[in-house]
Formats: sequence, structure tokens, C-alpha cells
Amino acid sequence: MARRKLQEVDASSIADIAFILLAFIIIATTLEKESGLPAVLPQKRDVEVPPIKANERNILEILVNSKDQLMIEKEWDKKLEDIKGVVKTFMSNPNDLDNMPVMVSVTKAQCRNEIARLQNDLALSRDLVQKGIIKDQISQWQGKLNATVLVGDYRTINPGATIAIQYDKGTSYGQYLGVRDEIMSGLNELRDELAVKKFGISYAALEKIRAEVKTDEDKAKIKAIREVYPQKIIKLAAKNNAN
Repeated sequence: MARRKLQEVDASSIADIAFILLAFIIIATTLEKESGLPAVLPQKRDVEVPPIKANERNILEILVNSKDQLMIEKEWDKKLEDIKGVVKTFMSNPNDLDNMPVMVSVTKAQCRNEIARLQNDLALSRDLVQKGIIKDQISQWQGKLNATVLVGDYRTINPGATIAIQYDKGTSYGQYLGVRDEIMSGLNELRDELAVKKFGISYAALEKIRAEVKTDEDKAKIKAIREVYPQKIIKLAAKNNAN
């Protein structure tokens, strides 16, 4: 018995049908317009606002040129060993000199008052951004309060003061490291003196305790010392500082 030949199905029109269905879906589908956060552009100012000029007494300027010559406070031919003493005077201003940074007194009562005031502001605020700012301020004052508990009322450099270092692109790497080391040496010497006076152990010794061995008390002491003598160093962009 002869087999019947199966008829072939004509598929030439399937592509046309698929195209029509796709076109229908695209036309019939409603695309939702995306909405983002409204952007508020700053208004054009008719009057130019002059840049804020830094108070010179708040800046300790240290500059090194391409010949590794050192300038401290606009005086050239300084040596690396001169840096430590200048940094100690700048960070503590023991004689309240007019050409050195203003020192700020921090007391336990002041810290508690500020924290209470900020907590009240936080409770009244409805702005999320403002709440975040206030929480950061509370944390800062809490750190100061913790320091007063351990070292008592203290004097510290004002927030606007800093040590500014500027190198030349040709400054040797050895001189670069030497300047950094001398700055930190002066700062850490102040920290050592305070730690020995208050805790009977140097700041360097506290720092050397291995992380897994440090107690919460050790960590609190280190934070307290850093509150009194913070690391305030910025590195300016390198340029040609030919003498």
C-alpha cells in the first residue's frame, strides 16, 4: 500500500503575522513616564560673592622646593629639625601669641549643655537632612565630653587651624617623608606629654598595644588624647616652588 505524501505547510505568512502582533502590542501598551526628584537649580546672582580669606594665624605653612630647601612661615633655609618645635607651638600656643591660632576651651559643663541643646533641636526638627547634621554634631560633642571625663577640661586648637604642606614636583621622596615625620613627631610629642601626665603611660605606648589586646579603656584614652591634639594636616597641590 503506497504512503500518502504529507502536504507541506506554507510558513511564508508567519513572519507577517508576528510583525503585525508586535506592532499591535507596541501601540496598545501604555508607557509610564518616569518621574525623578525635582532639581532646583541655583539662582543667578547679580552680585559676586568674594571668596572667604583664611586667617593667616590659623595656617602653618611649610614649603619644600625642587632643591629640597625648606621654608617655614615664609622663612627659607630652615632645617627638618626646626619643624617639630614649630608644630608644637602652633598646636598648643602656650603663650597665647597673636600670630598663632586661637585656642578653644572645652569644659564638661559646656559639652553637656551643647548636647542637651542639640538633642532638643533634633526632637523639633522635621527635616531628614537637618536631623543628620544635628546627629553628627551630637556625636562630636559626645567625643569632647568623653575626653573631659578622662583628661578634665582642656584647651585645643580652633577648628579652622591647619598645617599646610606644599611640595615641588622635583622634591625628593626622602625630603617628603622627612617633613611628614617631623610634623607627626611634634604632634605626637604633645600627645605623649599629655598621656603621661593624665594616664602615666605615653601615647606611643598606647598606640603600640596590639588591636586584639587593646581594652575599651585604652581606646577611650587614645580618642581623648586625639580630641585635645587632633591631626590637622593638609597637602596642597604640588607646583614649581623655585626659591
